[in-house]
Amino acid sequence: SVHHQDSSDEPSESSHPCCDLCLCTKSIPPQCQCADIRLDSCHSACKSCMCTRSMPGQCRCLDTHDFCHKPCKSRDKD
Repeated sequence: SVHHQDSSDEPSESSHPCCDLCLCTKSIPPQCQCADIRLDSCHSACKSCMCTRSMPGQCRCLDTHDFCHKPCKSRDKD
């Protein structure tokens, strides 16, 4: 069962850094950015998070890295 409550004892699964749609440039090193849209927040490792003013907010992490976070969908296979 999945609970969506703000409890401080354990971070929710959705806050772990992961990305399903990662866009990278062809430069070396690559500049990668996650294009995933999350509701109301970005993952915990995101430094620059931009959200729309809609309810719920659609948020995107604007950070760029030279790597991609692991896909979010993979954790459903456990």
